Amino acid sequence: MTNKLPLVSIIIPCRNEEKFISKCLDSIIAQDYPKDRIEVLVVDGKSNDKTRNVLKDYTDKYSFIKTLDNPKR
Repeated sequence: MTNKLPLVSIIIPCRNEEKFISKCLDSIIAQDYPKDRIEVLVVDGKSNDKTRNVLKDYTDKYSFIKTLDNPKR
């Protein structure tokens, strides 16, 4: 039945969100929508804090979370 649900894309633009990105991603993970029907695209605008390290932890653990670069911020 879950394959009849639409694929949902969640796009999160971010830059230097080390303190907040975990709470944002955790709130998405906590949703009851089937994880095989969502994709989370975090578009990082050249963060110079530890945002990328936090994102790597999530992308290593959750296959539906991806990090993309936004070199123009």
